[in-house]
Amino acid sequence: MLQIIRLLPKRHFLKTIGVNTYNLRTFLSEAYYCQEIWNQRLNSSLLQKINLEEFYYELDQKYAKTQQLNSIDIDVFANAMQGDQFGDELLDIVHKLRLTADTGNTSESTSHAVIRTLLQLGKIEDLLNVLDDRLNYGIFLDYYTANLLMDTFWKSKQYAHGSRIASQLMLQEELEHPLVNNFSLLHCYNYLKNPLGWPEYTLPPEPEEEVKIRVKYLRNPYDDEHFDLRNDKKIIGKTIFMISRSKQDPLNLSFQILGLALFGKDKEALDISKKVNVVLVKEILDLIPEDSKVKDAISELKTESDTDVGKILIENVKHSVEKYSESDISRQCENFEKWQQERTRLLQEQQHRLTTAKRLETIDDLKKALKDKEERLWFFENEEKIDLEIEAKQKFYPRRWFGYRKPRRQVDTNYVPPEVLKKHSSGNIG
Repeated sequence: MLQIIRLLPKRHFLKTIGVNTYNLRTFLSEAYYCQEIWNQRLNSSLLQKINLEEFYYELDQKYAKTQQLNSIDIDVFANAMQGDQFGDELLDIVHKLRLTADTGNTSESTSHAVIRTLLQLGKIEDLLNVLDDRLNYGIFLDYYTANLLMDTFWKSKQYAHGSRIASQLMLQEELEHPLVNNFSLLHCYNYLKNPLGWPEYTLPPEPEEEVKIRVKYLRNPYDDEHFDLRNDKKIIGKTIFMISRSKQDPLNLSFQILGLALFGKDKEALDISKKVNVVLVKEILDLIPEDSKVKDAISELKTESDTDVGKILIENVKHSVEKYSESDISRQCENFEKWQQERTRLLQEQQHRLTTAKRLETIDDLKKALKDKEERLWFFENEEKIDLEIEAKQKFYPRRWFGYRKPRRQVDTNYVPPEVLKKHSSGNIG
């Protein structure tokens, strides 16, 4: 299928999948969103049979009883979602799957469905919090969903949201796709020009009373400078640096110095500035904080002040869209088909396992009933054998010693108690 798509002209391919080629978004076309093809999953006979309310109740009851869930069941629930009735239930059941042993088998289809559903429902804050809370939800971005989100946030001018998406890819260390990189630089640059909208990280409140807890040893404070990052400037700085570090043109060298300065790596930034032999971009270097040690050092470098960085970054995104959009669309269409086949296969395997377990349980019950019937029919012939089996099952515990006991008091059988006589009064005293 991929070879056929590559041979087709762009407009002919978009018409083939039923998309209007003239109704375009800011950067990505409607074809890139693959909305019609994504909706075709609902035509599956499997998903059409799902009653989300009853299915969620069954999954919730199963988790309450066994503390276990199957990843394929959660994938079916996530992909069967349509409308805005079960958004909270979706997050709840995804969180419960994360607490089970089968979380390692979570499908890419589940993450894609959760991201698309929350985006369509307009629950942007919930979506960003879920992506940031990887430990409790296990929802991860890929290049395709990251591009969808950053294109959506660019259209609504939510640069902080787009920068948070870029930082998620930085944490995952997945920054090889050129379109993702250009989108990320565009959002991060615009956020740094107007740093508003990033959620503030607050430490948990200190207890009013002193609480002492016995511990074996105290861990030394440790910051891995990756997952432990909380400051927005450091997160953006590391993201910018990781994106631009592989290129040596003036634009990317300027972003490298800016990223290291924001990240707090002044020594590395100064080392790069000493080796630079090109004219850097002043508009980018002006974003370095005033209290940074790099600020004074770069003042001696040659810079160019008439560069329109925003326009250059927009052109880079447009160029990447023209170059990679068709391959991304074809790859994602293949993923949709692959996920559908994989979902069907896993459900068949699960049904086979459940059927086999039910048959084995039925066979065990039948064997036990036959054995009981045989014992009743041949009881008198096998009475001695049954007695031996019963005796073998009995457990004999050693007698416990409770210490020396006092000897029982000997009772004299010839003992005659004294006769008790009633005392009579001797009259008046006088």
